[in-house]
Amino acid sequence: MSNKLVIYEGMLCCSTGICGPEPNKSLIQLTEDVKRLQLEFPEATIMRVSLSFNAQAYLEEPEVLKLVKTKGTDILPITVLNGMILAKQRYMSYDEMKSVLLVEPTSEG
Repeated sequence: MSNKLVIYEGMLCCSTGICGPEPNKSLIQLTEDVKRLQLEFPEATIMRVSLSFNAQAYLEEPEVLKLVKTKGTDILPITVLNGMILAKQRYMSYDEMKSVLLVEPTSEG
């Protein structure tokens, strides 16, 4: 079994952060961090899902869906590793994400 790290985001016009009049530096950094982690951990699934483009993914993660329904979209972003919520209302740093990916996933499903 390999790790699955999913970052659930709110409504975005694009995932890169470079659209619009002011580039979003945190989204630009996140995009680079995710690309780097995908290269460093090819066996892991590392992905971003947005309400704008991947609403179906929210239905597949009951805890995230419950939080969004009860707290609203201000609770986003939410980072989940193998079904366990790691962070809410902020993007994790590259170092934080790397450290959780270094831990071997358990075989429990």
